[in-house]
Amino acid sequence: MMIVVAILGILAAVAIVAYNKYVERSHNAEATGILADIRLKQEAYRATFHQYANLKDAGWVPNATPGIASRNWPTDKVQWNQLGVRPDNGVYFSYYGESGLPGDAPSAFNEADFPQDAGGQRIFMNDFWYGAKALQDLNDDGKCAGFQITTGIMQIQEIKDGSCPS
Repeated sequence: MMIVVAILGILAAVAIVAYNKYVERSHNAEATGILADIRLKQEAYRATFHQYANLKDAGWVPNATPGIASRNWPTDKVQWNQLGVRPDNGVYFSYYGESGLPGDAPSAFNEADFPQDAGGQRIFMNDFWYGAKALQDLNDDGKCAGFQITTGIMQIQEIKDGSCPS
C-alpha cells in the first residue's frame, strides 16, 4: 500500500509541474499573439497614414499592474481602438506601445532594442518607428517578464525577469 501511495505522489508531482508549464505556455501564447497583431496593424496603419499609430498616451493596458488574475481590455482607450487591437477575452499581460518620428528617441525602449541601418545608426534616427511590450507577473513576486517587438526586428524578443511597469 505504501508503494502505491509513493507512486501516486510522484505522479501527482509530475502532473503539477506539467500543468504549470502548460499554463505558462498558454499565457505566453496570448502575449505573442497580441504583439503579432500589433505589428500587423501598425504596418497597415503606416501604409495608410504614412506613420505608425502612437500608443504612448494610452499608457499600459489593461493597467500597469500585471498579476495572476485575468483582466478585461478597456474599451475607452482611443489609441488602441484606432489601431484596431482589442482582444475578445480577458488578458494576463499588460501591454504598452509607443512610436515616433525619425529622430525621436524611444522612452520605454533601449536604443539597442532597435537594429542599425546600413550607416550604423539605429533605425529610429532616420525612419518612423514603433515598439510594443507585454509584461506579466504570474507568480506575484514583483518581477515581470514578457515579450517585446520593435520596428526592424521580425522576431518577438523575450524580456527576462525585470521590473514591473508603474
